Amino acid sequence: MDTQKLNIACVFEGDIESGGGFQTQLSTILKLSKNDKYKITAFTFSNKNKELLIKHGLNVVCLKTSIFDKILKIFSLQIWFQILRFKWKTTFEKSLDNHSIDLVYFLSPSSLALYLVDHNYIYTVWDLCHRDMLEFPEVNYYREFELRENLYTSVSKKAVAILTDSKLGKDNLVKRYGVDSERIFNISFAPSINAKESNFINIKEKYNIESNYIYYPAQFWAHKNHVYIIDAIVKLKNKGILLAAVFSGSDKGNLEYILGYAKKLDVEHLIHYIGFAPNEEIYYLYKQSLALVMPSYFGPTNIPPLEAFVIGTPVIYSDLDGLREQVEGAALLCDLKNSSHLVEHLELLINSSEKRIELIELGYKRLEELQKYSIDQTLIKIFDDYSVKLRCWKSL
Repeated sequence: MDTQKLNIACVFEGDIESGGGFQTQLSTILKLSKNDKYKITAFTFSNKNKELLIKHGLNVVCLKTSIFDKILKIFSLQIWFQILRFKWKTTFEKSLDNHSIDLVYFLSPSSLALYLVDHNYIYTVWDLCHRDMLEFPEVNYYREFELRENLYTSVSKKAVAILTDSKLGKDNLVKRYGVDSERIFNISFAPSINAKESNFINIKEKYNIESNYIYYPAQFWAHKNHVYIIDAIVKLKNKGILLAAVFSGSDKGNLEYILGYAKKLDVEHLIHYIGFAPNEEIYYLYKQSLALVMPSYFGPTNIPPLEAFVIGTPVIYSDLDGLREQVEGAALLCDLKNSSHLVEHLELLINSSEKRIELIELGYKRLEELQKYSIDQTLIKIFDDYSVKLRCWKSL
């Protein structure tokens, strides 16, 4: 271990096609790696992630889960196992020991925290949507609700600190899981590092789009509410206004339904599904669109509005608790029960360049305000406070 430096393991999970969550992890760890005050080591479980992180100059440990790990995880959640206080460790925790890790930081919600025996950790909670919007199959069916509930019940109280991205998220952690409020930190997660200008790409030409288009980068989950956009496009078409939608993101089981829905309503020619958007196209997909339209039911915050603010693209967003607070007057808000509300907003942007400019300026200002609560500044404070306590039982 480097002397005088807190040795931090940043656990980097997921894959690049998981969207905003993956990019948030990458942006965060790259920010932390620039601070020479700490030794940052990335722990991941994917060779693709390993290659990506090494490319960005990070120290990386890539691990594989063994059969012993799987058996140990089953036993470690049993009451009898906990009572007997066995000290068996997973491959992951043994690797933490081998690298003299002082503190573990989970960049995303992770079940690995459940199995740590003698390592303190910082935990990340993106959302509690299995409680907020439990109707949706992706957070309810096949015991997904129980898995999430058990995870947050167990890991949240034991965390040195919890990072969440809104006051609503903090309040719900306190109310639902009894977490001490002083251990919960509200931060603004970092926008994607891929949302940058590169060699020019004409999006309309590449994807054969003949009209203005709106952009929605979202995986195809039910809660992403693509049908709301299609309903609005139908209503615009009936008024003689042709507006296309570009959808990017991987299929999570709802793509066939969405494309079939568009075909059924005779607007499939206005829906352009481009799959997972290449990094070099992201800036131009936003920049050349009429607006980012994100009618998601899940929050309390999302990454695409922040990316739109950075690039200078108007935002149309869900009028829901948490989500409206994220954009704080810098977006047009939609009643998700009425797609005519989205139609009104789109007509306004089509007909008023002044309104588009106004929203772009408001987006810049809102982003500036959110950056006052940036994740790296908050983490530095948490790391420093932990270092003081760590000296009571371990030398740095």
